[in-house]
Amino acid sequence: MRNYFIFVLLSFTILISCNDDTKTYLVGEDFIELDSKVLQIDTLTLKTSTIQLDSVITSGSDRLLIGSLKDAAFGDLTSQSFLRLAPKDFYIDEKATYDSIALILRYNRYYYGDTLQVQTYRVHEITDDFEPKDKDQIQFYNTSTLNFSDEVLGEQSFKAYPYKKDSINITLNHSFGKNLFNNFQNKTIENIDDLDKIFKGITIVPDNNDNTVLGFAGSVIRLYYTLDDGLNSDNDRYKDFDILELFNNITSDKTSTLLNPITDGEYILPSDKTNNKMYIQSGTSINMRVEIPYVRDLTDLTSENGGTVINAILKMYPDPKSHNENISAIESLNVFVVDNKNRLVKQLTGLNGNPVYATLKYYNAELNYDYYYSVDITSFIDETQTSTYLTKYALLFQLPNNSQSVDKLLIYDGTSGKETKMKVELTYLLY
Repeated sequence: MRNYFIFVLLSFTILISCNDDTKTYLVGEDFIELDSKVLQIDTLTLKTSTIQLDSVITSGSDRLLIGSLKDAAFGDLTSQSFLRLAPKDFYIDEKATYDSIALILRYNRYYYGDTLQVQTYRVHEITDDFEPKDKDQIQFYNTSTLNFSDEVLGEQSFKAYPYKKDSINITLNHSFGKNLFNNFQNKTIENIDDLDKIFKGITIVPDNNDNTVLGFAGSVIRLYYTLDDGLNSDNDRYKDFDILELFNNITSDKTSTLLNPITDGEYILPSDKTNNKMYIQSGTSINMRVEIPYVRDLTDLTSENGGTVINAILKMYPDPKSHNENISAIESLNVFVVDNKNRLVKQLTGLNGNPVYATLKYYNAELNYDYYYSVDITSFIDETQTSTYLTKYALLFQLPNNSQSVDKLLIYDGTSGKETKMKVELTYLLY
């Protein structure tokens, strides 16, 4: 029996080593004989790369992302928010007197970057109708934009305290507020359609010298006025314009980075061109792609000898320096199946049909490396092996809240050191 297993292992070593791939890890090189019928492999070839999907849907989000980041690895990023707002009702008493108007941005505790640095925001009025410029689209993307006036409605410089303070108050242009007030009071604006003709929304533009992106939710434009009704000593009133729609325009300049060769959503940038690491960033939809090209060759092992894959675990090790917070803040990664042109096929599901995620695990404290991500890809391996046609599908890994954050992560590929080497632990049952 022992000689028989040796023959099988040598056969697979020859089969895989015939492929012209300098990064091939020989299938069967580290077979472990656990008992007479179970074999474990952890040296499958992995083709790893970084890709960037064409766009990310950012409409429908309830989080404004405003700011800019300077990043030598991922490129310089800017996030600008576009808002369409309206009040709950359109009535202002004819006896009321206009006071002022302000934009109130309420922190939602998300931030990325250096909050100790002074931020500067400028508010502009949108001049386009609040709808995608591409008539074939019904949603806004991170690449979407609208025209807006050069005139600054309001400007504020501040230091961010997302955990200590609740909001930022930006006073807006007096004549802008007075015009809105008059149109309500004289009943020129009586409904949302009337409002859209006069006021289409605002955009909030960060200063390019900032190095922080902040998240806000529940923000409003507040129009202040007084009303002397002769009865109430407290005459202060206000009307809030709540957000009806918003989207975040998130762009990045990768010119001076290793990611610069990526030209479109189909481009696949191998990890040996990016210092043996894969890049993941939300907001810009930079994602990690992992292909297991020779897994179908293992079908010979089961077809000739009878057997099945009982478990397949992909382990991935992050570069802890790639996230400015503790890596433990990113507890999981979304996993999708993509085709050879990086088109999304489906979300990866387990054998039970439920979505599968790459979850953060903790190494033994005695070892030097602290964290790794683990994902059960048994269903993917099984589907690839049993397919009646040769698939060129791969796995795509994406940060959670992909449209509502600008987090980033670097993952080591399969050529890294022993402690950080990405690998598939594949267990076969032979019978």
